[in-house]
Amino acid sequence: TDAATLETIAIEQYEHWRGIADNKGLVMQLNVLHANNMQYKTPLIRAVIANLLRNAVHYTDTGFVKLVVDGCTCRVEDSGQGIEPEQREIVFQPFVRGTQARGEGMGLGLSLVKRICQHENWRIELQAMQPQGSCFTVDFNPPK
Repeated sequence: TDAATLETIAIEQYEHWRGIADNKGLVMQLNVLHANNMQYKTPLIRAVIANLLRNAVHYTDTGFVKLVVDGCTCRVEDSGQGIEPEQREIVFQPFVRGTQARGEGMGLGLSLVKRICQHENWRIELQAMQPQGSCFTVDFNPPK
């Protein structure tokens, strides 16, 4: 079985996206607050984290992108434009792109993330950061 810990995939994805963030002048951080040994399906957990990091790097022009692993949860925080409250539910729908959309995207990244989370019984939440930005939190072991 192709399985890995949350920390392993977080480190892999951090290494992958750090150079791209550096090229944009962004500060990319990885904080592992608490690691655990639970194993997850590697392609699925990788797809979730990669999509969230890609979006964060793509939509953040100045400041930071931060990946935080805390037990069974993972957060991707950024200092980008943020997502308006009325957009926060619909950005998870297929082919929907937020009002800040740019570049070539089809609007499928977050819908893919949402579908994987639903399929695996993981929970994803989107909150605004202060003074600006977004925070996506995925709980890979939510209470049933």
